[in-house]
Amino acid sequence: MNITFRQIRYFIAVAEARSVSGGSSAVGISQSAVTDAIRTLELETGVNLFHRHAKGVTLTREGHQFLRHARSIIGAISDMGRGVGA
Repeated sequence: MNITFRQIRYFIAVAEARSVSGGSSAVGISQSAVTDAIRTLELETGVNLFHRHAKGVTLTREGHQFLRHARSIIGAISDMGRGVGA
């Protein structure tokens, strides 16, 4: 499995915005780039992370689990960055 930090950031942004367009605005990247990153992430994990519908997206059960882990990863990286300069 080859999951990138970028994919994790985009996933969290989409999950929090509950839409791809809102998530792409939050990270300042085109909607198509975010869609591609999420699609690749779902292929890498082998599960659908979102239910897609006309008004946006909602997390699947696996998506909720992935979000919990993704936030932990982001938190750990943030802590690591603060610890280096301390």
